[in-house]
Amino acid sequence: MGDDPGNTTDTSDDPSDMRECLGRTGDTTGDASRFTRRKALTAVGTLSLGMTAGCLESVPFIGGDRVPVEPEEPGDDPDASPEEFHYILKDNGITVDELYFDTDDNDLILFYESEAGDKAESDEEISLIYILFRDGLVDRGSDVEHLYTEVVDGFDGQVEGWGVNAEWAENDLSGEYDELAVWNAIINTKVYPEGENPYSVDDDSVAEEIEENSEVGTDG
Repeated sequence: MGDDPGNTTDTSDDPSDMRECLGRTGDTTGDASRFTRRKALTAVGTLSLGMTAGCLESVPFIGGDRVPVEPEEPGDDPDASPEEFHYILKDNGITVDELYFDTDDNDLILFYESEAGDKAESDEEISLIYILFRDGLVDRGSDVEHLYTEVVDGFDGQVEGWGVNAEWAENDLSGEYDELAVWNAIINTKVYPEGENPYSVDDDSVAEEIEENSEVGTDG
């Protein structure tokens, strides 16, 4: 977890609660689903540990001014810029499709092409991107507040987007949060195709199981 983000990072450490969602509703169905989600990913407000799952797709407006970010190799004295983050991502094997910086909100919006073939590999990618965000930006004093992402050309059922708050990374670095807490927070931001969320629970099935269990031993 403490590797130099300018070099390939070991993802064997598994990095991973957010307050309420903003309560806004956005249409993420049909042909406009990706565009709507892109708007959401550029516009979600402050996230804190405890947020409701899937809220990244619920904001229907674009906030702030977005500017495209081109890669720039960190020098001997890195300044934790969005340009350096772009370079660090590519240098660590992340295929960046697009990277934008929201100059009003100090947020980064990343669209990346996933090389994952299954959920475990997808989670490894997410962990790596988080580590690069934490060590390459937050630990070096960046003013970036959030990183929002969208997965491009992923496998069927793969996560479509997720986000992270710089405050989580700060608390991770200080030891106030452990890596599991941060990882669970990232899980709560994940957006999946309808019916594909591996963390969702079938309420009807659970209710039936509870009812069946409650009847055990009641006869006689």
